[in-house]
Amino acid sequence: MGLNSILASSLRWSSTAATVADADALLARLWASSEARRFLVSDSPKDPAVAEPIAVRTAVMNLAVVASGAERAAHAASILATLPRNPSRTLFIVPRDPEGPATFAARLEVFCALTPRGDGTSACTELLWIDVGGPAAHHLASIVPPLSLHDLPTLLWWDAPIDATESDVRQLLRGVDRVIVDGATQPGNGLATIRTLAHVAGTAGVALTDFALLRQGRWRDSIATMFDDEQAAPFLGAINAISIDYAQGSVASIATNVVRPAYHVAWIASRIAATVTSPLRLADEGGWRAQLLDPHRHPISVELRPVESVLGAGTTTAVRISADRRGDHFDLEVRADSTSTRAVARIDGAVVHERTFQAPRWTEATLLSESLEFGEVDPLSPAILRTMSALIG
Repeated sequence: MGLNSILASSLRWSSTAATVADADALLARLWASSEARRFLVSDSPKDPAVAEPIAVRTAVMNLAVVASGAERAAHAASILATLPRNPSRTLFIVPRDPEGPATFAARLEVFCALTPRGDGTSACTELLWIDVGGPAAHHLASIVPPLSLHDLPTLLWWDAPIDATESDVRQLLRGVDRVIVDGATQPGNGLATIRTLAHVAGTAGVALTDFALLRQGRWRDSIATMFDDEQAAPFLGAINAISIDYAQGSVASIATNVVRPAYHVAWIASRIAATVTSPLRLADEGGWRAQLLDPHRHPISVELRPVESVLGAGTTTAVRISADRRGDHFDLEVRADSTSTRAVARIDGAVVHERTFQAPRWTEATLLSESLEFGEVDPLSPAILRTMSALIG
């Protein structure tokens, strides 16, 4: 379902364009003309106390969505329609065959709704549906910046597999303020993609938000809360093993994306100031292994273990943290389902703390809303991404 069917009553203006310059010029003329702006609110409810209703463009942000197809673009639009606030201008871009004929087709739409101020003002947001093929599909950097409102931050949601090694993709990333991806949907094991994205974003000063990392908030909250317990807290500085179970793929010949289990390790390591001494490597018996060093130069073994599961390949099924201190052995195990997480802490085999946290798995709408609300400050991702890059090697 697209935004047309959701917000049909507030669609005020639409047009088409065959070039980037035409699209930019059409929207510029629309907002430069007082007659056109009056037209945008011509069928809005009239208030006798208001002399002349006015349409204004919201001043929030630009959002460019790169989608793998028209259906995915419409799905992204339906998610945006549920959010409490929308970008000022959203570009839904569907790249077609870059080896095919050169094509560019844009549908421009303006949606307006009365504000609660009571003065007849309508706040408007713009949608640009762009279908591009041929060489231009490989040069999105020639589309997004010219069609963005230059006085507002630009966020890029790459809702498809991304190859950040391509020069045009790198150029595009350097021209935005934040890039949003889902590391869990990238091809192969996903690690090389995250490493490259983190490098490009870091060198360009661009914020990187990964849905795969955001989804793990409930895991992080559960683990942190368990270590707040007075019996568990002393073991936080004595961790010597981290083990993550993840659902193995159904086809042995196809690599399983392990971005999610790797992120758990990166977060734990960043919180205890551990450094990576041996990056992730494939283990002979399956899965992945790595080695960390805590601030006291004590080794921490890392293992990512594939297990049979009904969950999607690469989904984390369990997080285990072990520690030894003054002759006592500590184990923490955390598991999660669609609505909650369950954590059990043991010392020398005896349960000392057990808790279930009501924490539903985040939807795409929640993930996107959280990503858009970060603005320029994301207190979590930078440290984890630095550790993740070292962990990948």
